[in-house]
Amino acid sequence: MLGFVILSHRNPAQLARLCATLNRLYDLPPISVHHDVSQSPLDASTFSGNVRFVARPAVTSWGRWSLVEATLLALRLLYDFADPDYFALISAVDYPVAAPEQVISELHQRGADALLDHYSLEDALRGVLTVSDPHLHHHRHPHNVRLAAIRYLWLTAKVPVIRFRPPAFSTTLERYPRLGAHTVSIRLRAPSAPYSERYRCYVGSQWFTGSRRAANVLLNPNEQDVRLQQHLRRRLVPDESYVQTVLCNRPELNIDGETRRFAHWPDHLDHPAELDETYLPQLTTLKPHFARKFKEDAPVLDRLDEVLGIRPSSSWVAEPVREAV
Repeated sequence: MLGFVILSHRNPAQLARLCATLNRLYDLPPISVHHDVSQSPLDASTFSGNVRFVARPAVTSWGRWSLVEATLLALRLLYDFADPDYFALISAVDYPVAAPEQVISELHQRGADALLDHYSLEDALRGVLTVSDPHLHHHRHPHNVRLAAIRYLWLTAKVPVIRFRPPAFSTTLERYPRLGAHTVSIRLRAPSAPYSERYRCYVGSQWFTGSRRAANVLLNPNEQDVRLQQHLRRRLVPDESYVQTVLCNRPELNIDGETRRFAHWPDHLDHPAELDETYLPQLTTLKPHFARKFKEDAPVLDRLDEVLGIRPSSSWVAEPVREAV
């Protein structure tokens, strides 16, 4: 059985369509949602009973520890009310592309504990870098490898500055202009960094698929993992390193770098492009398990529904709940 962990912070209608599509494809699978109600109110009673919501969601912000916290809260909820063999972490702007039979078959055939984009940051800084998934090369660009070193490894200092606008991809609700901080890096290992030859720093895309064993590791951190949490709470973009570092430092786990996810990172952008119908030939040929990012009600979603054999529906809100969530 495959369960789903969904991170959401706006546009409940898009979340409802995604849940309804997963229900049609996977026959009411267990779905755990962390929806940041501080950014967009949501009526959980409009979703079917297999969709559970984190009761006390975190207030999330781009590039902050709150995104890791939201992931772990939703993962804990999923395994509290269900015990799926595998789980897929997706966002509300993702959408399934492959038939469920293909997805389940590939997961069992590979026997991996995680389909996870990852690379060793220490190796990358020495010029040793492997690419398992060509659609995620963005994380291995030399500029982004250096950014990762600043974010996770090196000593940093904050210089106060006035911020006039948030990053284009930020979800913050803070008012601008406001007082912010510019990060100055020093190429020395940060004292709080918990990394060593036996506990290395790994980096990659946050969206992945994991097994029950991987979930158990993430939900039961060891002493090194706790030290990593303390370190990354004060660092930017921990969601692109925490899961990788925890799982890749467990030799008993089988980590597969081919994520079976699709995203297009144009060279001039720091975030994925929004997918439209021009991407349909790639999606239908490659048949990744999931793709991102999509606008709500983008025409390409209807085309993907046709490919998946889902009949168009005038309403994507699922049936009312059958039990309290």
